[in-house]
Amino acid sequence: MAEPSAPVVAILGASGFVGTAVAAALQAHARLVPLSAPRLGSDATTPAAVLAQARIHPETERLAAALAGCDAFVNAAGIADAAGADREALAGANALLACMAVVACRQADVARIVHVSSAAVQGARPLDESEDMAPFSHYSWSKALGERAVADASDGRAVRYRPTSVHGADRAMTRRLARLARSPWAVVAAPGTQPTPQVLAANVGDAVRFLVLADQPPPGVVLHPWEGITTSRLLSVLGGREPRVVPLRLARSALALGNAGGRLSRRARIDARRAEMLMLGQAQGTSWLTQAGWVPPVGPVGWEALGRQLAADLDAEAAAHGR
Repeated sequence: MAEPSAPVVAILGASGFVGTAVAAALQAHARLVPLSAPRLGSDATTPAAVLAQARIHPETERLAAALAGCDAFVNAAGIADAAGADREALAGANALLACMAVVACRQADVARIVHVSSAAVQGARPLDESEDMAPFSHYSWSKALGERAVADASDGRAVRYRPTSVHGADRAMTRRLARLARSPWAVVAAPGTQPTPQVLAANVGDAVRFLVLADQPPPGVVLHPWEGITTSRLLSVLGGREPRVVPLRLARSALALGNAGGRLSRRARIDARRAEMLMLGQAQGTSWLTQAGWVPPVGPVGWEALGRQLAADLDAEAAAHGR
């Protein structure tokens, strides 16, 4: 329980996957104000259009009233569906709501704003803290739109934090990956030591805590640091066995076929991108968090614990279905 003199921090989407991790990391350091996220849609396709909608939306005034007296705000709300097809729903949750929150924060004079974005906005390019974006799906497009709208609506108070692929035992994406890691399709490109941007939810929550409470104002964009996971290590820790390592040339040829199919199918494009990150990994630059002295509280032992929990859950699931 935080001291009465602790800062007051509002969390939008506090009951969600990332929001829960943020609340857990902050609860001993701040007085928390959990806020539920309204369900929104938006036909806006530009940051200017998003900002125009945010300024007149009635929910913006209600958010501003709820934020009165808060020292900081975290936006952990949104639709985290990498394969989502509803552009208006994604734009509403990941762009319009984020922009509305920033407008409301300015009205309530909230000093620091942390907007949880996603490294997916940069697509397959090396990840960094630049404004360069290369979205490849409806989801990553909506997150990029949200980032630009937040930047336009902010007066420098907002930091756009980009976690990479976030994992936890209860996340459907993680469980799907664990099933793949246990299957004959668990394959990586040689040598298998390439870095892959995968992170634990507890570390994401603590990174947000650091951004909220840091003495020095964070920059406009902050990338989550690499947690030391390689392509082979990811599949071995989640699958309980070493993946098959194939020649780099063969892996690239297979991915090229997938990318060719992606030009014809949105789903194929998303699947090809996932396979590329798992087989080849993805480079990323230095994070401000590392330079500022932040260290992930959960290290390799956390990944091993996650692997054991997923193995137990999947074994129990298989036994229940008689497999």
